Amino acid sequence: MTTYLVDNSIWQKAGTSAGIADRLRALSPNHLIITCPPQVLEYCHSARDPREYAELREDMDELLPAWAHPDEQVSLDIQQALWDSGLVRAAGAFDCLIAAYAIANDAVILNSDHDFSHIELATEGRVRQEYVAA
Repeated sequence: MTTYLVDNSIWQKAGTSAGIADRLRALSPNHLIITCPPQVLEYCHSARDPREYAELREDMDELLPAWAHPDEQVSLDIQQALWDSGLVRAAGAFDCLIAAYAIANDAVILNSDHDFSHIELATEGRVRQEYVAA
């Protein structure tokens, strides 16, 4: 069994991409899907009104929250690795935090953008990710 931390690039496209929906369905019965605070904040930030915000919060409440929380040094080390590899703007600050949660929880980041592939490259595989095309 593998633990997956699902990025918002996946959640936002799950309703419109058959490939992403199929991958999520394949994961759900056999693997753990976790959330973490920066990922939940990003997910809920897309709400357009209070009702939708409440619905998005409920979506995330259905999932298992990360049990381990990273030290701030891990996030900074990830950002430093991006700087050191010339990929400084290839991933945002929240992506560095999400990646730190993935490390702390031995999780693979499931994503549909290339931010986490840049982080995986910069960290020489310390951050594990799986890209799913939309």
